[in-house]
Amino acid sequence: MHSRRIGVVALAIPMALYAPAAPALADDTTQLHADLTQLNDTGATGTAEVSISGTEVTVDITSHGLLAGQPHAQHFHIGGSNTCPDMSAAGEDGRLNTTEGAPSYGPIKTSLTTEGDTSADSGLAVDRMPAADADGSVSYSRTFEVPEDVAASVKAGEAVIVQHGVDYNGNGEYDFDGGGESELDESLPTEATDPATCGQLTPAPEGGMAAGAGGMTASEADMALLAVGTGLVAAAGTAAVFGLRRSRAAEVSGRDAVL
Repeated sequence: MHSRRIGVVALAIPMALYAPAAPALADDTTQLHADLTQLNDTGATGTAEVSISGTEVTVDITSHGLLAGQPHAQHFHIGGSNTCPDMSAAGEDGRLNTTEGAPSYGPIKTSLTTEGDTSADSGLAVDRMPAADADGSVSYSRTFEVPEDVAASVKAGEAVIVQHGVDYNGNGEYDFDGGGESELDESLPTEATDPATCGQLTPAPEGGMAAGAGGMTASEADMALLAVGTGLVAAAGTAAVFGLRRSRAAEVSGRDAVL
């Protein structure tokens, strides 16, 4: 009798070990990531992390190699081919302006300002855009609300982050000598509005990285656990069978001794 109980318990343990990995987030939060790469030979790079739940968005951006001491307009662009342009899209002057890149990343839908309005209307609000420090780095973090259509596009991975601001003539500031006036606003130099970095926002794998799974996704971790569990079930089943046989053998031996 004891052997049979042990066999049942042995079978139950490995089955309990296999349970699907739970999603990293229990609510409707979507996490996205973008690697920001240079445009217009700025040499600037960065990363962006975006978390969105409903219509609430949290944006964290870290960039390096931008023009030091100057504001850098940055936005969610939505509505193009959801890509970053290459320099072949630039005009005859060899400089890629915001409009020339629009077929790839689309128009401005959200302005990543440091305070106040975040709509497209604040796209050129350079006084409310983050400024690069003395090393040319920008560190930005803000939580705000977006319209439902923007939220849906961001969640679907249909948004591109673009940072603007280029120093064509290398004099350490935005001026009209570097490339003339901006095609977006003639009161601004094109250096202030031309794109400097770009990155497509991509949703993280559902469930994120499975904790303790050595970098596997949740589904990969599930498969690994299933394989382990299956092996343990087989081993436990074999042990249970041998235990049962030994028990029966002992019972037979006992009867023979009595007879």
